[in-house]
Amino acid sequence: MSKHFPITLVVAVLLSCVAPQIVRAEVADSTIEMFVKDALRDDSQVDASELTVTTKDGIVTLSGSVTSLAAKQYTVLEAKKINGVLGVIDRIAVLPTYRLDTDIANSVRRRILNSVVINSQDIKVACKDGVVTLTGAVDSYVEEQQAGLLASEVQGVKEVKNNIITNWSSTRTDQELKGDAVAALERDVYFAGLPITVSVKDGVITLSGSVGNAYEPNRAYSDVRWIPGVKSVENDLTVKWYENHGVRKQKTVPSDSDLKATVRKALDYDSRLNAADITLRVSFGHVTLDGFVYNHYEQNIAVQDTKNVVGVAWVTNNLFARVDKRADWEIAGDIDFNLDTDALTEGFNLVVTVKDGIATLSGNVHTWYERSHAYDVASRVRGVKRVINTITVSTDEWKKNVELVKTIKGRLKSNWTTWWVSNKINVTVEDGVATLEGDVNSWKQRLKADDIAQHTAGISGVDNRISVKGVEYPWDEYHF
Repeated sequence: MSKHFPITLVVAVLLSCVAPQIVRAEVADSTIEMFVKDALRDDSQVDASELTVTTKDGIVTLSGSVTSLAAKQYTVLEAKKINGVLGVIDRIAVLPTYRLDTDIANSVRRRILNSVVINSQDIKVACKDGVVTLTGAVDSYVEEQQAGLLASEVQGVKEVKNNIITNWSSTRTDQELKGDAVAALERDVYFAGLPITVSVKDGVITLSGSVGNAYEPNRAYSDVRWIPGVKSVENDLTVKWYENHGVRKQKTVPSDSDLKATVRKALDYDSRLNAADITLRVSFGHVTLDGFVYNHYEQNIAVQDTKNVVGVAWVTNNLFARVDKRADWEIAGDIDFNLDTDALTEGFNLVVTVKDGIATLSGNVHTWYERSHAYDVASRVRGVKRVINTITVSTDEWKKNVELVKTIKGRLKSNWTTWWVSNKINVTVEDGVATLEGDVNSWKQRLKADDIAQHTAGISGVDNRISVKGVEYPWDEYHF
């Protein structure tokens, strides 16, 4: 979508030159195709009825149609996460509900103006035949990326051309940027120990080396793109069948002081938030975030950054948001507008109330993903201190408990992140609520298992009791 997101996947299958200890069996095309079809069919976020999946030499081709640009992007990303996928060719057409171009442009413009992330007032929005074009100048890549994201979520949008220019004023040296990029990849649970090389010239980072699946080049790009001072990223990572992740098989247990230092860097080097007033407490993998940030969006980013660090097993969020004061009715009006024009939540009778900057969402949706997306939409509006999500999920797809258990177990086995530990996760389902138990190696595996269960069609709730190996969990803080 954005001109600043060049990802080149050079597929290489070099099994003959791999040391025996890191070889894993090549996944057959027929198996990959089955995994992808099952994953999309059983995902509550995807309507796979109009999609076709074919696979050749590990490359998956997706064709057919979906009803929104956000659904297309989600479908492609989920296919990349399947075990054995080396790359994805996207031939999906977006056929949304028709809206006037002027209505689409006005919706995108208002969402940009009420966004807590975008400070620049110089973004122009045009729309023709459902294709949105963004132009203008901003002061950071964060604003550029967020504008594109907001546009892609609007009902009626077929494509987004992000021609926004970022004005760079950084004086950081290439050596500083390289050090930050290397550190960012090393602390990410996806990449610790992988053969990735970083080089920097004139503020442009180049990533080379190899990763284990098609999703990871996207993630590596994001890890380094958020570093302050980076102009752009050239992504030359290759995807190899045999690449193995030590972090997924070996438990990394850093000392409290080392983990605290690593989390500190993750927060300080993320250009999406101001972490100066965040303090940390660390005890045996349990990280507590105290202090304040400047909006609810930054709070979410701080929590996510912490969860992604190698060695983190639990995060307690004690952060509060110091926001610019806005009238409650203004905040509620903007949240209502965003939800009503969003491709995913449009049509649901969601109720928004705001008191002292705290937004409460209520109503009913069909999937857990729709519920969490509504939360995200509300959290990005200016003036929001906190979001209380009381939206209920009433699935319209009923399945027997035993069928849901089988589906979730199959999805855990097919996903690249969880297949390593899928046999360690016990799944039970009662009245549409899935309970997950077991002991895994990393926080990312725990979160991904939760995500897979939540997005399974027919599931209305998830009780995630999975623990990360060797960590004592503060279950008294756990709220299902």
